[in-house]
Order: sequence, then C-alpha cells, then structure tokens
Amino acid sequence: MINWKTTLSGLLAAAGQILPIFSVPAEVGQAVSTIALFLIGLFAKDSNVTGGTVRQ
Repeated sequence: MINWKTTLSGLLAAAGQILPIFSVPAEVGQAVSTIALFLIGLFAKDSNVTGGTVRQ
C-alpha cells in the first residue's frame, strides 16, 4: 500500500456498492461511489513519478 489515499478511496468506492445491502438507498450508494471514484482520480499518480516540478 504505497498511496494510502488511493487505497482508502478504492475501499470507499466498493463500500458504496455494498451499502444497498444494508437498507441504504441505492442513490446514496451510487453517490458515495461516484465521489470515491473522483477521489481516486484526484489522488492517483504514476508509480514512476516522484512529484517534482520537472515535466515528464
């Protein structure tokens, strides 16, 4: 687990799909998954990029 933010966002996206099993409205589960997938895109980075200011 290199990037904990991406991992946590992935777990949240999966939880959004499981929520309707526990009597949570499907729309809420879909909203949770949508927000989590946005966060995955926000926090994800290529594995070989160090985060510097030099363009690849």
